[in-house]
Amino acid sequence: MQNSKTYKLYKSGKLWVVGAVAVAGVAVSANTTQVNADTVSNADAQAVKTSDATQNDKQVQLTASSTDTTTDKVTTTDTTKSATVSSTAEKSTVPTTAGTSVTQDQAKDAVDKAQDTVKDDAKTASDAGVDVTTGKTTDVTINDDNASSKTDEVLSDLNKQDQAVKDATAKQQANVQAYQTATTEKTDATKQGQADLDNATSDLNKQVDTSEKAGIKVNVEVAQSSPEYKDLSGLEGQDLLDAMAYNINLYKQGIADGVASEKADTETLAKLTAEYQQKQADYAKANADRDEAVEKGKSDLNNATSDLDKQVEASKNAGLDVSVEVSKVSPKYKDLTGLEGQDLLNAMAYNLDLYNKAVASGVASEKADTETLAKLTAEYQKQVADYEAQKAAVDKANADKKAAYEKALEDYMNGTNHTTSMTAQTQTDASSGQYQTFMNAIVDQKKGEFTLEHDMNDGVHIIGNGVLKGKVNWKIVSNVDGTETVTISSIELYSYTYTNAYQNQAVNQNINFHVYDNDGNELFSVYHDGNTTFSKTINKTAQINKTFKISPNETSPLTQVLVVDDNWIWNTHGQVSTQIKNTNVAPKAPTYEQDPVKPTAPKATVQHVQVVAPVKGQAPAVPVASAKKVKVADMPNAVKPQLKKVEVHYYNIKKTPKVEKTETPKAVETASILPHTNANESHGGVLLSAMAGLASLGLAFGISKKGKKQN
Repeated sequence: MQNSKTYKLYKSGKLWVVGAVAVAGVAVSANTTQVNADTVSNADAQAVKTSDATQNDKQVQLTASSTDTTTDKVTTTDTTKSATVSSTAEKSTVPTTAGTSVTQDQAKDAVDKAQDTVKDDAKTASDAGVDVTTGKTTDVTINDDNASSKTDEVLSDLNKQDQAVKDATAKQQANVQAYQTATTEKTDATKQGQADLDNATSDLNKQVDTSEKAGIKVNVEVAQSSPEYKDLSGLEGQDLLDAMAYNINLYKQGIADGVASEKADTETLAKLTAEYQQKQADYAKANADRDEAVEKGKSDLNNATSDLDKQVEASKNAGLDVSVEVSKVSPKYKDLTGLEGQDLLNAMAYNLDLYNKAVASGVASEKADTETLAKLTAEYQKQVADYEAQKAAVDKANADKKAAYEKALEDYMNGTNHTTSMTAQTQTDASSGQYQTFMNAIVDQKKGEFTLEHDMNDGVHIIGNGVLKGKVNWKIVSNVDGTETVTISSIELYSYTYTNAYQNQAVNQNINFHVYDNDGNELFSVYHDGNTTFSKTINKTAQINKTFKISPNETSPLTQVLVVDDNWIWNTHGQVSTQIKNTNVAPKAPTYEQDPVKPTAPKATVQHVQVVAPVKGQAPAVPVASAKKVKVADMPNAVKPQLKKVEVHYYNIKKTPKVEKTETPKAVETASILPHTNANESHGGVLLSAMAGLASLGLAFGISKKGKKQN
């Protein structure tokens, strides 16, 4: 009995491992015809080392004893060893002889069983992918005499066919296993390698993005790595595995080189970015310090200037002649061209010190101008106040004089000032003596109403008196030059009242009183004896319509308005006349007081101070960097080996009925009814024993999952 080890890949969890299957078999033959077929010697499998595609580049190495060893991440020294496959087939279990003295039934049964074995193995081969074709069935007739020999010929041929089928099956399975193993190893190596390279590329991309966001210009190029892979076309079995292992090692080396290159570029770019960002930070700080100082400086100067401008405006409003000049201060700043980092910060600090001092000096100067101008303005305002007080007093006095004059002048020009007088003139026969009588007239200057009185004399006493009341209507219009136009329009008679004082002692008591207008029309009359008091209402108006123009201090002509007759013992005839005097008096122009001397407005000059701000620092030069992304050419895929082919054919055993012998039969020559195999066709050998069977199985082929695949 001989032991053989066949190595197959299977998956344990996430790792590909190797298992050995031990097969034991016993075959004993003597002078057995062998079918010429390819064989592969059994050898111990080499340890297979593959990369786990999902567990952080950890490796597993197993030998035939299934001992695990974990290694570190793939490096340039991490090599992939070839997995091994065996194409050695098991020996055919089809017997080559049926034994001696077999009956026809036994012979047929032996052939049928052998053919069943071949058919089963052919189906197994077909299931394994072998291209199995079935030839024409051969009829073989046996009898009692040749049953043993014919059966041995058929069995020997079936044994050769079965061995050929097993050999093809073993090779096909080896090729399939080699193709699957090579494909898996290539897939795992590619997946792991690409993951390693992708991680490095991702880190590089992130750094490129960070650098570009920081303002660095990064030129990214793609470098193609193309290892000189072996061509896998036409390779089978172990040759395919060896070539794939060779290519995987080249691919891993390319990946390792690419990862190292990208990591180096990432580190270099990170360092460059940090340096540039520090320069930018220094640049930003320098400018921020500058902006803060300039903003404060401008604010301080603006405040001082604002205060000064307010005072300038106040002073101008107060009457001062103020002019504003601009003083521009330019400190001797350091040139910042090309300065970076601490040099820029130091130079900026120096410039800001100069700027702050200039600003402080400017603020002090403007404040001093503001105070001086305020003091000068206050002094001038006091002078102006004194002047204005004096001027106000003079103006008031003169205004009063002017107002009085203008009022007097206006009154004069538009005045209707006048005096009115009324005169009663009588013509009587008894202007003297015992019967002397009289008549008087009184006028209201504002209303024009008059009272005309006369007495009654009986020769002894004034026995009473009469009162005629009325109103003279006139209109006075100013001619706006001091003259007046006077119109005496009418005269109204209100009433006549007689008041008795003594008893009338005269013989003649026929007293009558008459009032006529200028045209002789009687307006009123009354008859009485003088002994009683009475009152008469008249309410009559007589038109006069006399107009005069009179100058200031001139009196209009005496104008008659009524005629009165008082008839008794002696008739008293009289006329009532009126005249109006223009009392307007032209005013005398006033003598005005002299104005006080106005103070002279002082002149002043103030300065707005402007300080030239230091320039900003120059932004650091933008570095230009380059980075290289590495692309490693894919390994060629394993080419699936061509299918193995094998042909089988079967026999139809026909038995011969038993015939009674009547004579000794002649020797029968061996018929050439079997296919020629070019092998020794001597049948001296006898099958000593059948195949004992499978002794044991070392490890069943299969796949198990211990964990979820990580993407």
